[in-house]
Amino acid sequence: MKQLLKPAILLLFVFFSLQSYSQVKFGLKAGPSITTIAQNYDDSDEEEETLPRILFTLGGVADIGFGDMISLQPGLMVSFKGYGVDVKDESDGDAKGYDRYTIAFLDVPVNVAFKFGKFQVYAGPYIAFGVWGKNKWDVSGDGWDESGDSDFKFVIGEVDPDDLDEDETPINMMDYGLGLGVGYKLGPVLLGVGGEIGLANLTPKVTDWIDDPGDYRTSTRSVSFTATFFFGD
Repeated sequence: MKQLLKPAILLLFVFFSLQSYSQVKFGLKAGPSITTIAQNYDDSDEEEETLPRILFTLGGVADIGFGDMISLQPGLMVSFKGYGVDVKDESDGDAKGYDRYTIAFLDVPVNVAFKFGKFQVYAGPYIAFGVWGKNKWDVSGDGWDESGDSDFKFVIGEVDPDDLDEDETPINMMDYGLGLGVGYKLGPVLLGVGGEIGLANLTPKVTDWIDDPGDYRTSTRSVSFTATFFFGD
């Protein structure tokens, strides 16, 4: 805990120091997201045909202005990402169902915004940490009647399958990538459309299961439609 507090205190010190030289505004940001994953497997036959899911993102942002045309926009968001799979048994056309994956990330974007009147364009990196995740499925048909769910276990580095419960699926805890978006200001509300491209591989190294996670790369993709209300604007 002490190791986590040190960078947090440093960040607060830098933040309050910036207030002496810049105009700082705080806002609440929320909206729906269209999310999915990108797959890059060495054995392409194992890649799933995925479906996008509509989830949501919410949290707080700051706008640290440096003049009228540029600002730094850090945030702390809870972003739900995931994807779906329609299950079909190739050997039995009567068997069908669904598989749905949902992952909640604590998302820390740091964007630079360029403003042109009421319009703005922003871009920057983000880092995210998985805090909750679940997989739900329901398959039925001739000879099939199965439904249930399993939890994601967030790991760092290699994981031993003996350390996993029967209903746990391992996934890398850390995600990171790049964000890009546009916005339009209506009074104190900023309407925005933005996307995030994950660069991290969420597939962990699992002893006796996956020797090289690079052979099974999975990464996040999302597009969000948000409204941000800035206080005192």
